[in-house]
Amino acid sequence: MIVQEKKPKELLEDRIFTVSNFLSVSRVFLLPFFITFTKTYMENPERTEFLLYAILTCLGAVLTDYLDGFLARLLDQESVLGRYLDPVCDKIVTVGGLSVIVHYFRFPIWILIAYIIREILGIWLGSFLYLKRGIQGKPNWWGKFGVGLVAIVVLWYMCIPLIERNIVGESLLKKPELSGYVLVFILCIGIFAYSKRYWNIVFHPETIQIDPEDKKTKKKYELV
Repeated sequence: MIVQEKKPKELLEDRIFTVSNFLSVSRVFLLPFFITFTKTYMENPERTEFLLYAILTCLGAVLTDYLDGFLARLLDQESVLGRYLDPVCDKIVTVGGLSVIVHYFRFPIWILIAYIIREILGIWLGSFLYLKRGIQGKPNWWGKFGVGLVAIVVLWYMCIPLIERNIVGESLLKKPELSGYVLVFILCIGIFAYSKRYWNIVFHPETIQIDPEDKKTKKKYELV
């Protein structure tokens, strides 16, 4: 494999001001509103409208996550920066969302810690592949599913006050911790899948042959 190192400033030589990049960043700016709405509700539980605002803000972040990739392809605005910006914004927002439900809704803190460690490793791997190998890592379906599952976990925990208020007796809907355990399972599979794909590129690049014209290879790696 030919190693072609990159410099961080080269990311900024690509298109920056695109609709998809704006949507990615907008997710991060929604996070303070989500935190504020949740805090206001927890301090004044009778003001249920703030719980609704928090849930709608969470749904808005999920919508931008879908739209940024869709519009990038539709408007032909895909870029190296955009492909890194999207997952980085995802990591900030998902960690923020899980932190909120740890603080206010008794989500297991050990799952949050495991998730943070996994995201830090993901940032390191992505940076290493770009800077040291000249390759842009591509997300797999386990990673994408994990981000969507985080949204489900956060929304489920956020809705617990409404569920307990409207559902009498035992119900699976009153056990949001089940979603947390599923999240851990999916994250473990995702880590295994990424390790299998990138282990040799990181530690044994001399054993890898990458043909930029090979369609099968391009599904896994993209030279930048």
